[in-house]
Amino acid sequence: MSFNLGQIIDQEKPVPEYLASFAKSLQDFQIGRVVNHEDVDPIDVIKDFRSIAGETALSLTDGLNDVCTKASFEDWQLEAKFWHLLELLTSFRTSENYNQIINELQSDSSNSNMEDERVDITMGSTNFEDRIETKPYNSSAIFERDLLQSNRELYEIWIIIVWLQSNRQQKERPLNLPVTKWSSSMISGTLKSSDLDEPLRNPESGIDIKDRLDDSIFYKYIFELLLSGKIDLAIEECNLSENITLAMILCGLKEYSNPAIDFPNTSGSIKQSGIQKHALWRRTVFSLSTNKSLDKYERIIYNYLSGTLPDFDESVFTEILEELDWESHLILYLNQNLQISVENYLISNSKIDTTELILALPNIPIPINDILNLISLRHPKDSEHPIRILMASVILDTTPSVVHSSIIMLANIINGIDNDNELINEPYLLRILAHLTIILDCIKPNSIPNQDKSKLITTYVSLLRMHKLYDTLPIYVSFLDDEVILESYSILLSTIEDPLIRTEQIKLSNFLKLPTANILRRTAERIFLETQINYVPNESININFNVDEIDKHLIFGISWLIDGELYGDSIDSIIALSRRFLLNGKTKSLEYCYNNIDLPNIIKNYELEKIMTNNNTNALHNSINDNKGKYHDDSNETDLKIKEIMQYQSLTEAFKRYEEWKKTVQSLNPQSNIPTSIQKLQEYSEKTTNLVKIFLVELTDELNVKNKRISKDDFSILYEIRALYIPYLIIELHKGLIEASRLLNISLLTKDALKYTTIVANETDKIYLLFQSCGKLKEYLQLIAHTATLVD
Repeated sequence: MSFNLGQIIDQEKPVPEYLASFAKSLQDFQIGRVVNHEDVDPIDVIKDFRSIAGETALSLTDGLNDVCTKASFEDWQLEAKFWHLLELLTSFRTSENYNQIINELQSDSSNSNMEDERVDITMGSTNFEDRIETKPYNSSAIFERDLLQSNRELYEIWIIIVWLQSNRQQKERPLNLPVTKWSSSMISGTLKSSDLDEPLRNPESGIDIKDRLDDSIFYKYIFELLLSGKIDLAIEECNLSENITLAMILCGLKEYSNPAIDFPNTSGSIKQSGIQKHALWRRTVFSLSTNKSLDKYERIIYNYLSGTLPDFDESVFTEILEELDWESHLILYLNQNLQISVENYLISNSKIDTTELILALPNIPIPINDILNLISLRHPKDSEHPIRILMASVILDTTPSVVHSSIIMLANIINGIDNDNELINEPYLLRILAHLTIILDCIKPNSIPNQDKSKLITTYVSLLRMHKLYDTLPIYVSFLDDEVILESYSILLSTIEDPLIRTEQIKLSNFLKLPTANILRRTAERIFLETQINYVPNESININFNVDEIDKHLIFGISWLIDGELYGDSIDSIIALSRRFLLNGKTKSLEYCYNNIDLPNIIKNYELEKIMTNNNTNALHNSINDNKGKYHDDSNETDLKIKEIMQYQSLTEAFKRYEEWKKTVQSLNPQSNIPTSIQKLQEYSEKTTNLVKIFLVELTDELNVKNKRISKDDFSILYEIRALYIPYLIIELHKGLIEASRLLNISLLTKDALKYTTIVANETDKIYLLFQSCGKLKEYLQLIAHTATLVD
């Protein structure tokens, strides 16, 4: 089963607007880069892609009750997240300006209402342009900042956490969120003290079931806020609901910072923050997470705060496991990784007294590749989503290998090996991969193998061609290498026949500074080669008066050269096309060609082009060889190419008269207007006779070969055409005179037919040799013999 791009588009649906939006973003980028020579940033294009995906998702919100629309909405949401991830990590990986990345992340976090305290502590508490050298007396926050600035892998983890938190879909605040703490227990008398630690100190104290349910609702919401990085909001909610203990615990997230020793020269606006014994705080909070008497959501909050993972094998966490999605799980693992790395670094710099760390916590960060594998076991379906696979490849910086895998998938589809994979089942994937490849190659040339890049882009361009988005084709082609452009773009152009679309393609190609002339030459060449199999002359060639679609397609091929104002190439292609048609007896197709091109204008521009070229050549030649005489200028001599075309045009005119005469003959009878009929016959006879005497005679003069004005191959072709059509014209004229003599009862016309024997037998012109060459001599002699019997 062969591959058809129609498999991945719905021909009945309207063309999606987002396809044009993606193309417009790339067009603006290319205009800035190639046309205006501006220093444009490819990252801005990624931002555009994210906006397009987000806006498209937003446009689908009204139809979320429909299963297909909901699935599409989720895909677009996921794609928007993917472009955001690519933007953040690519900006970081290609820039040494940490401060710029920080500001962009904080701005993005602010727009998302994300309030992760770690951002403020490590990045936003001070305005710094350069790294500050750490001193042994500096606070932990300064060391943490130094770690992130020196450890690119850890910094990437922090960026990924920011990305995950800023893109989390925040659940609505529960309407039944409690505003008091354990009010039902106090009323029922099961709790004797309003001290929040009472249940922990006194095992006999009981919490009313209603209060436990309220607590569970509250802790679940706080956990959601923490996963989204909204720590300040979580603290505020704790205060509003009288969960003062948890509010104080949350304050311990900040690493200790003392402005008096860290920034002594700054204003008093910077205040001390965080706790000095943060490592002990972590272990205390972790101990709370192991208390099985606490609510499961409260316990997992303590796990998150301490940078540890809950024991998911405990049955009590089953509900939480089911609620955690791929992104949330990744936040938990990366949070653990970050906290372990930071604490290890502080220990190595003697910022933590290890003798105080009685309780052991995990101290070996899990490699991010292993993290993704672990999550895939928990969320196999989510992990297999094509966009999440791309997300993972961006995180691991292995995008080229994923792109190559998609190329293998594409090859399997084309070869009919596999017609059931993501490229077919998820049509958006080809679009994402194509745009991803373009952007990565712009940011870091050759990061994607050229062959992979070419296959993805050309396949996507073919898809746009099927959608009839012709204006977008040159934009995507412009991102290919020159040699690939010639092949891929010429394939596309060879299928376009609409004159208006042709003109627009040439205009856009020139505007984007593509090698337009070579593209058009390759397009015409391709069409000639592809149609060659349809023009193989037989031993016996019959004159054909039909124009089929292949003939028209071939004519459209030379139109690319004409529209591109490549007049020299146009003349060559017109000659090649004329010869091909005539060698296959397609006189009507040649007539159709000449009727559909402005031949006089082409010839005029060709001659002007030739004069300009000769003048430039002469000027250069004379400037170099002033003492060697003038360069011989034969530009006033009629070009042999023009002569050949004019001869072919005369031949098409002769066949027009022949067809007109055939129509006249069909209506002839003794009652016809004899003078008018004889006048038409004489005109047909006279002009045909004149053509027979001159048709290609000059061009087939052997002196042209001797003087190397034409090649031996050209001479053979021209002689073959002459040998095909001169005998045909003479025989048909002879038959026409005999038929007219019979119908008009004019015996003189029969004698006129016999007079042509002198032209054929003339040793000067040697036309009889043409009859021999085409095998028509015997037929002609039999015709003469028969005609002789008709003469009185």
